[in-house]
Amino acid sequence: MTTNTKTKVNRTVATAAAYPKFAFCSAITPAEVEYYDRLRNAGIDTVSICLHLSGYEHYKFATIHTNLARQAGMSTHAFMATDLTDIYTDVILFSRRFNQLGYGRGEKITIWVSPNKRVADREEKIIEMIDLISNYHDENYIDIALFKRDIDDCIIDLSKLPKIINLTIINCNAQLSGVAEAGTWVYTKDFEGETQLLAYDFYGFYTDNAGYQLSLVDTDYVVQKGDTWHSIARRHGIPLEDLLALNRAEREEKLFAGQVVRIA
Repeated sequence: MTTNTKTKVNRTVATAAAYPKFAFCSAITPAEVEYYDRLRNAGIDTVSICLHLSGYEHYKFATIHTNLARQAGMSTHAFMATDLTDIYTDVILFSRRFNQLGYGRGEKITIWVSPNKRVADREEKIIEMIDLISNYHDENYIDIALFKRDIDDCIIDLSKLPKIINLTIINCNAQLSGVAEAGTWVYTKDFEGETQLLAYDFYGFYTDNAGYQLSLVDTDYVVQKGDTWHSIARRHGIPLEDLLALNRAEREEKLFAGQVVRIA
């Protein structure tokens, strides 16, 4: 009598590493060498420093935090926080600090928008700021940061903004960024008991790290916290409908961290 033994083959998928993280640093960030060392020890080696804040002629914290981050050996990018009241002054003062502090063409620039609700034509002003900055900086290196609440409350209409390389969504203490197009998600304002904005860099826009996800099989992808069908399709260059068909999924189906989806 012959017994047929069926061998079960387990396909091993590597434990997914977290998306790369980085910090947005400003006046609320502790201005201490030891603090930046703590960030480094936590695996955060990329920061974006606030160089200008609407209403300030000279934002002194720009110099302090730029120097601390560089002394810690971190990669530095730059952002401005604007209320859109006087975009020309904002761009001039930001650009001046950008040059004074030795930032260059390789760094990413973020326009962090916290609009004055009395300002009209907000989307047009954001587009004009992009155009002004792109006169001296690669437009592909310009990012827009928006609060999820401002999109929900129709203060900013995302559909009126250009499809730029990256979009940062500020949605702290939520389960998701809440916006399918988000390339970066500011997910918390707490780091070891300090007030600190930390972000997930889904596509490596700031961290330039393309190898952070990974399974042992090229046809599989391990879902990360914050993923959507749209973000996975965009990241892997797959048409959304093809990705859904591969997984026999509907667009509305939720994903959960650790889930394995087919990408080829």
